Amino acid sequence: MSIDGPTQIGVGDEVTYKIKYSNSTKSKLSNLRFSFSYPDESVVLKDGEVSLNTKETFAIETLEAGQSGEKEFRAFLVGNRGDIKIAKLSLIYAAGNLRTEFQKDASLATTITSIPVSLTLSVPPNQISGQPITYILDYRNETNNSISDLRFVFDYPDGFTYQSATPAGSGDGQTWNVANLNKGQGSRISINGVLNGQQGETKKLSVTLQRRINGAYIDYEKTAGSTVISSPLLGVDVVVNDSKEYTAVTGDTLNYTVKYSNTSNYTLAGVALAVKLEGAMYDIGSLDSGSGYFDGGTNTIIWNSAAISDFSSLGPNKRGQATFKIKTKPGFPSGTAGAQNSFIKATARISTANVPREISDGEVFSTASLITKISSQPTFAQLMYYNDQAFSSSGPFPPQVGKETFFTVHWQLVNPGNQVTEARISGVLPAGVNWKNITSVGAGQAEITFNKNTSEVVWNIGSLPSGVGINGTNKYDGSFQISVTPQANQKGSGILLLKNVKFSGIDSFTRQSIIIPANDLTTDDTADQVEQGIVQ
Repeated sequence: MSIDGPTQIGVGDEVTYKIKYSNSTKSKLSNLRFSFSYPDESVVLKDGEVSLNTKETFAIETLEAGQSGEKEFRAFLVGNRGDIKIAKLSLIYAAGNLRTEFQKDASLATTITSIPVSLTLSVPPNQISGQPITYILDYRNETNNSISDLRFVFDYPDGFTYQSATPAGSGDGQTWNVANLNKGQGSRISINGVLNGQQGETKKLSVTLQRRINGAYIDYEKTAGSTVISSPLLGVDVVVNDSKEYTAVTGDTLNYTVKYSNTSNYTLAGVALAVKLEGAMYDIGSLDSGSGYFDGGTNTIIWNSAAISDFSSLGPNKRGQATFKIKTKPGFPSGTAGAQNSFIKATARISTANVPREISDGEVFSTASLITKISSQPTFAQLMYYNDQAFSSSGPFPPQVGKETFFTVHWQLVNPGNQVTEARISGVLPAGVNWKNITSVGAGQAEITFNKNTSEVVWNIGSLPSGVGINGTNKYDGSFQISVTPQANQKGSGILLLKNVKFSGIDSFTRQSIIIPANDLTTDDTADQVEQGIVQ
């Protein structure tokens, strides 16, 4: 007796378990009762509906010597990367004329090795009862394909009162539908409310990502986080560049402010503050920890009473702040952006063990975390050739008065980071510059067009995928030809050929607008005939 099935699988994939049984004895087996148990958190569909059964049973009256059989069961596996999901099979049977019943067991372990949609849930680890709280869920499609018909379902903790969300969800404030999530695309759900509870209580928030299959929504992935209702004695908060919603870019300078307070009516001695930095995109070598001490072993900045004099005796309602600054790395470590590189996290903890006994007999502390998204800009290059490899050359160069000369302009894009939507490159042809209606783009890409009314050249790319031009893939390269016939008054100078050039788009993950300008082009700016474009 055995269970056949995959030993590795991606979360949310359907698994087929094949039950095989055979009678290898010389006696007839009778009254065979099989019991198959699905792995924990499995989702089973029957007739298009989600079944609540976690077990399947079937019976066989007799199994003759040498006889065998098979049976199949299907389920969708849900969990986290690294989870081991175990399916179990049990058989009770009688053999021959023996009165004793026998039992056999079998199992199959399947490891979840991949997660199609990365989920990063930010839940404050500590919160004072009755104070506003913000939950943040960041998600991103890590596969090479689009994923459709997704739904996020939030299970709020007891004591949470929903107030608002960005973007708005359904009417109940618990469900968010995502019709389609393209390769590399991601976004953020931010939920605001108030959390109430007793000191020391743990409040758990759970989020389930579901996908509609055969008309029914099944659980696809799950994530959760917990908040402990903390003592109101100490308070701490973190902002970066004066914001809790700041979006960083590669090579960015981040100015952190850690605000602390004694919210009690007692003077607290021996206070300490620490900030732990997490994320591969922190450029630790650029850190300026201010008055704090940096522990490189734990990536933690520490302030004690020697660094902040108030900490030796922090009076009632006393407030203050500590600052430090650090840069993000100039590029993503792996060459392309991914879930592990798209965030950085700073977690602050303020604490003291010197507390009046009537309040606490141990350490009191408060923590706060700030997750910052990292946006990535494509690389936009503009090149112009007189003698282009594809279009060759036409007309004199250097340009001559009264004679037409052709130029080929290339717009090239490399995108090591997040998918960019609404991607567009545009530029304007000045008076006297001619559009030749000769263009070239990659297979399946939008054509470059010219608007005669506005003299604008436009390449409406639409979606610029993540990873374009990286790891051996082709960059986006759109080219077009223009020409100019110099006039007598232009002799001895270069002629402006293209102006107001810019790339624009929206980072699909951070939702930040991207604008990358390019320099104007003159006849003196050819890449193959450098500084030889003065009109003769």
